[in-house]
Amino acid sequence: MVAVSTPDVLSRIRLTVDEYLDADLPEGWRYELVGGVVQVTPVPGIPHDSVIEKLNRLLVQYAERRPDVIAHITQRSAVTLLDRSTAREPDFAVYAPSEMADKTGKTWKDVTPSLVVEVVSPGHEARDDEEKRRDYWDAGIAEYWIADPDRRKLTVLARARSEWNKAELDDTQVYRSPQFPELEVDVAMIFRG
Repeated sequence: MVAVSTPDVLSRIRLTVDEYLDADLPEGWRYELVGGVVQVTPVPGIPHDSVIEKLNRLLVQYAERRPDVIAHITQRSAVTLLDRSTAREPDFAVYAPSEMADKTGKTWKDVTPSLVVEVVSPGHEARDDEEKRRDYWDAGIAEYWIADPDRRKLTVLARARSEWNKAELDDTQVYRSPQFPELEVDVAMIFRG
């Protein structure tokens, strides 16, 4: 097991996905493994967390009504791409019943979420919109939502045959996902105070 006491040394250490998932990393930071190198970012602030909390609450309520569609929601997942030594940690992920049917001995490498959500942090727009878009496509994610509190915009990327179908919604719109029947996401609500 890799144990690191300060995050400033992480950029000099190369890890496999297994080593990363087992690593003992310092608290107070967020991490992702990209190409074998650990990327370190500060823990998001309250506005960022507020958007996550609202979307999470909406999806938890939906999961209670539709356990046939959503089996598990977590803020602790890792979406792994073994061929690139990459483990993305979305703000939260949603798993279908088929992915969570037999959890015995499973790790995050063994399951693929049907939806991942990222809330944009200032200065990281390109990472969420470009880099993670590619990685989540390669991981087989069905839908990727990018919530941008500064622009009050929800970008929805839905998997099509060979690329993402992209929809950009502002705070006057409601999103209805074909993947989650009867779910309505009021964009204004997720960015409200």
